[in-house]
Amino acid sequence: MDKARTTPIMTSAAVSRLVTAWLATISSEHTRARYRRDLGRLAGWLMGHRGRGLLATRAEDVIAYAHTLTGHRHDLDHRAHPLRRHDTIATKATAWSSFFAHCVRAGLLESNPVQQARALDPAAAYPPHPRNPASGADADALRALVAEAHRDPWLGGSLGAALVGLLVATQWRPERITTRTLADLSERGVHDGEQWLPLPAAVVGYLGAWCAERPDVVGTHVFYERSGLRRISAIDLMRLVLRSAERAGLGDGLTATRAARSAAEITERGESIELPPLAELRRSAPAPEQLALPDDPREHDPVQPALIPLPQQ
Repeated sequence: MDKARTTPIMTSAAVSRLVTAWLATISSEHTRARYRRDLGRLAGWLMGHRGRGLLATRAEDVIAYAHTLTGHRHDLDHRAHPLRRHDTIATKATAWSSFFAHCVRAGLLESNPVQQARALDPAAAYPPHPRNPASGADADALRALVAEAHRDPWLGGSLGAALVGLLVATQWRPERITTRTLADLSERGVHDGEQWLPLPAAVVGYLGAWCAERPDVVGTHVFYERSGLRRISAIDLMRLVLRSAERAGLGDGLTATRAARSAAEITERGESIELPPLAELRRSAPAPEQLALPDDPREHDPVQPALIPLPQQ
């Protein structure tokens, strides 16, 4: 039977209420916002290119739309960008699948077109990659990662050490680290929701040195690039980890997420991660003259000529 003929016809208002009811089942505000955005883009593509609404989505539509995403900037080679194509599209497909699963439970659809797409063409539907523990990132590797971050030509010095040091010490996602403000920081550590999270003395030293170096024009935010003109983004931190891992000989698979996950595993085993103090980094991994970061954080030009001098040390 042609499923398109049996699909219920719904007004725009009814579809909007359906989407609102679906989003209400998701507890995370961040996930709700992302799912709403990803589903909205699918809906726009369907109407513009197929002339169909969401409830008329077919498996071939999902596959075709997934293929249209492969030309976007986030689909660069993983050496140029830490967000891999398959993982990025898998995240979007998870949002679509969640909505259609809700429609199946509500009796509005007979089957989930995303699941059908994955069965027909797994390479196009991009099923999510398994979340395997990071391998090879032991305490010594994480220590070397911080040292190479201090040596980085774009975000090196106490700034790079503070970013990667917080990643290792807190095991937070990169975006949580890059949105820190001065109000979050204290000699006791860093503010995590309703409590203070104590930090290793080395990380407190990195943060203290960076706050002392910050230009006055930055305001309350901590992590700005050294000219004070642009805030550091999560992608900047991801790239910093990839560059540092490659220089340290840790391979190109040690992403920011894997580094944080490795640190969490080490801590859960009751082991400690001894990060080098800033004075040691300045001796063993001195920061070079800093290159300017691009205005667009999605771009990355390793031969960019503009230079930003390091603060006096």
